[in-house]
Amino acid sequence: MPENLALGLALIGAGPAQVAALAGSILLSNLPEAAGGAKEMEESGTPKTKALMLWVGAGVLLSPAAILCNLLLEGASPHRLAGIRCLAAGAVIASLATEVFPKAYKEGAHMAGMATALGFILALVLSETG
Repeated sequence: MPENLALGLALIGAGPAQVAALAGSILLSNLPEAAGGAKEMEESGTPKTKALMLWVGAGVLLSPAAILCNLLLEGASPHRLAGIRCLAAGAVIASLATEVFPKAYKEGAHMAGMATALGFILALVLSETG
């Protein structure tokens, strides 16, 4: 959720088409994660329908969260927006550190570390050039 709030903040001042495109991309980008999560839940004994509905429900909530954040915080002060972005970044890093990195390292060993470093460098380059 915090990641989607930060994405909503990124489009403050954008037009309706850009906000709608963001909401659609959030929904689509979360589908593979939902499918994988539903499969893991099913393997651990959760009924298939319940697992799928939980993930679909989460996906349906994420897009409106970004849109609401965009609309409700349009006039917020730069300090407030910076605080929200910092909170979102911390939540995303915590999620990655507890859920993604251990599994990636277990399956990909040192390639996971190199991919993380390259991803960080790419993000920095894109941030500085954009």
